[in-house]
Amino acid sequence: MLLGMMGPPLAAMALVTVGLIAWNFSHQRGFAEAEMVRTARALSVALDRQLLVTTSALESLAVALADDRDPEHAYRMVQDIKARHPYWSHVTLRTAAGDVLFTTAVPFGTPMQGDNSMDVLVEKAVATGRPQISNLLYGPIAQPPVVAVLVPVSRKDGSADVLVAVVATAKWQELLREEGVAEGWVAGIIDRNGIVVARTRGAERFVGKPAPGWVLDAIGKSPDGWAEGPALEGEALSLAFSRSAVSGWSLAFAAPASLFEQPMRRSLWLAAAVSGATILAALVFVLAYARRLSRSMAGLVRTVDVLRRPGGALPPTPVSASAELASVYESMRDASLYLLRVEQERTTAMRELQHRVKNDLQAIMGLIAMERFQSPCAGSCAMLDELEGRIEALRLVHSRLYDARRVGTVELGGYLRELCGNAVALYGRSHHGGITLAVHADDIEVGHDVAVPLGLIVNEFVTNSAKHAFPQRPGRIMLDLALMETGHVRLLLADDGIGLPVERARSSGLQLIGLLAQQVGAEPEWAVGAGTSLQLSFLVAAVAEAA
Repeated sequence: MLLGMMGPPLAAMALVTVGLIAWNFSHQRGFAEAEMVRTARALSVALDRQLLVTTSALESLAVALADDRDPEHAYRMVQDIKARHPYWSHVTLRTAAGDVLFTTAVPFGTPMQGDNSMDVLVEKAVATGRPQISNLLYGPIAQPPVVAVLVPVSRKDGSADVLVAVVATAKWQELLREEGVAEGWVAGIIDRNGIVVARTRGAERFVGKPAPGWVLDAIGKSPDGWAEGPALEGEALSLAFSRSAVSGWSLAFAAPASLFEQPMRRSLWLAAAVSGATILAALVFVLAYARRLSRSMAGLVRTVDVLRRPGGALPPTPVSASAELASVYESMRDASLYLLRVEQERTTAMRELQHRVKNDLQAIMGLIAMERFQSPCAGSCAMLDELEGRIEALRLVHSRLYDARRVGTVELGGYLRELCGNAVALYGRSHHGGITLAVHADDIEVGHDVAVPLGLIVNEFVTNSAKHAFPQRPGRIMLDLALMETGHVRLLLADDGIGLPVERARSSGLQLIGLLAQQVGAEPEWAVGAGTSLQLSFLVAAVAEAA
């Protein structure tokens, strides 16, 4: 027993230790993740800077070509600019319609066949007047993968051409190498279509291939962030990424996941070992010096277990050298006996009260019946019938309160079933063709304050249906009581009669139903068509509070 008492605090201390280590590692890892995201953003800025250098050179060339109508002179000018950019494969001048005016890939004047792979980008550059960056391409002239940078050339006569610089991916490979990525880590550039443009590791194998699906999912959801998953080579990676503002490409910077996991495992194993040794030492100390206290505490625990079951016989006073423990035991025993006696008296008094109320209501119903037989007025007899039905609903509540397993509660389904059966039996005896009753009710326990208004509502509906809904023909009345998954209780009453006449829409019975529904926190929902239906919905929490 003492081991059970001392074990949880020691285990809690061990868990706190492990938790602190885990929190510290998580904090350090969060710091590392933030640093990697910042590195990815820095790479993105470096990529944007390289792209802006290319677009700026092309824009300067476009300004010079705007006034030059000599194609051969323009060709030589473009050749001079291209020579200053070693990673440019070739430069092409296209019309807005996509026709090739010249390209530095072949001598001037060589016939060229148009390539429509960049027609969309050409049209966009002309339409927006802004530079455009393509995704990874495999051109008909330069077979290795390349990237095209397009800049519009606005002529003074209002026409427009487009300068296209085709840049080898080696330029972006060089950009990544300059960052000095550590061994085992990997950095890469992914275009808007999810294709690898450049990579520090395995570029010859993976450039031009789609990036892993988990990477594409991550960069598709956010412009920058963090993700984990397997690399193209198969190893697990922790990856930071950032999207270029100029090109829309994404820069990815990843480290082996083991770099983060191994220190965590070592720390947790060390913490577990130290905690286990501490717990073992503490347990040995407890066993060596606290056996007498353990026996006394075990006796008190047995006493507490008995007190959890009212009416159970208490065990003998535990052997203990401590007078305080013996005094505690005696106080617990006296309190248990007193509480048991009070509970029994309360239960007996409540049952007696319910029994007397039920008998008094039965006597009142007898007086009403006598008065009805002696009254010559049909209207008075009808009013007495309605009053007797309402008192019967109250009598049934107190009858079931008296018989209930738990004092003060009523099993609602059985109560409403019996109430409906009595009402249909009373009014169906003289009905032409008879009245059929269909009841489906879940077992739901409620208090007196809920059962009474619901019983009166059901009595009013069933009585009105039996008396008015089926003139000169058989009828059917249905009750459905269900406990919904949302925590609400739903009560549905319906008949297949003639519907609710207009002259009865403001009757006292319907007004009474509205007032009674408010007492359980429900709003009556009426439906009239091929019959009449009433639905109420209220929270079980309200039922439990009333119980």
